[in-house]
Amino acid sequence: MAFAGQVAVVTGSDRGIGREIAEAFCREGAHVVLVSWDREMLSATEASFAGRGYRIAAVHADLTKEEDVRRVVESALRMTGRIDILVNNAGIAGPTKPVQDIEVEEWRQVIECNLTSMFLCCKYVVPYMVNQRFGRIVNISSMSGKRPLPYRVPYTASKMGVIGLTRTLAAELGPYGITVNAICPGSVHGDRIEHVIREQARVRGLPIEAVRDEFLSVSPLRRMVDPKEIASMVLYLAGPAGESITGEDVNVTAGVVMY
Repeated sequence: MAFAGQVAVVTGSDRGIGREIAEAFCREGAHVVLVSWDREMLSATEASFAGRGYRIAAVHADLTKEEDVRRVVESALRMTGRIDILVNNAGIAGPTKPVQDIEVEEWRQVIECNLTSMFLCCKYVVPYMVNQRFGRIVNISSMSGKRPLPYRVPYTASKMGVIGLTRTLAAELGPYGITVNAICPGSVHGDRIEHVIREQARVRGLPIEAVRDEFLSVSPLRRMVDPKEIASMVLYLAGPAGESITGEDVNVTAGVVMY
């Protein structure tokens, strides 16, 4: 029970990578605060976790709204008494289009969901971590924040922004015993990557299987990443082994990105 007595807030934790991260913390004894905009999926995840005896709380929120983020943090503190770990995982895939076809509103929506939400969560959680002279922040970026992915301008820009946010906060918060790191997943098994593959095939006029083969062929291991592997890295960075790791953008890409 590596995280017994600690409280972890995990955003976007009703499905996919976020749910795997939340469950991994639960298994290791943490009290986990689940956060999502999707009320139905959040309720289902909350019921599932509670049925397994996990210590959890759930807060429905739109993390692009400052008042909602303030309420999440206040609710988490009221329900658990502290916040030791913040995992900023919430985000959207956004459009797959040539840049000239992207609407300004689409751009703004992706930046708000993928980057502004992380800034807001950090803004309101950090004061409590500073006060307790301890904290672990893990931001979920993407390998697309480190290498080009055509037709995905808003997404790649937002994920590169996450890396800048991470490095700057690491420098700013280190003196208070707070580490801040980013994880850059590669193509992760699940609904989101299947959506991206379908959209890439549509935009490029290629068969879906041809695009899927492309995604696999760029990995030296010829595979995608399992969500559980992302969760394992989050726990590593948030646990004792990660005590001297901060300001890093750690790849979990099956070898697609090596820098």
